[in-house]
Amino acid sequence: MIDFSLKGVLIGLVLLSFLALYRVIWGPHTGDRLVASNVVLTNVVLMIIIFAYLFGNYYYIDVAFVYVLSSFAGTVCILKSLGKGKLS
Repeated sequence: MIDFSLKGVLIGLVLLSFLALYRVIWGPHTGDRLVASNVVLTNVVLMIIIFAYLFGNYYYIDVAFVYVLSSFAGTVCILKSLGKGKLS
């Protein structure tokens, strides 16, 4: 029963990711695009964790951790670039 529920959650996350991708591509402001990209990254991490549970291969969780850390570093770099105009 939980596998069926998690598959429904995966479908919902995919749909929400596509809606957020619309905002990333056609967002009116840079801040909107940044928030939408963080939403997409969060949804992808959740999908990776759900796939790890469904397939019983928990090595995917390490991939999710690396993905979270790299997305955080990317967000910090983008914010620093927007604030100062350069990364150094």
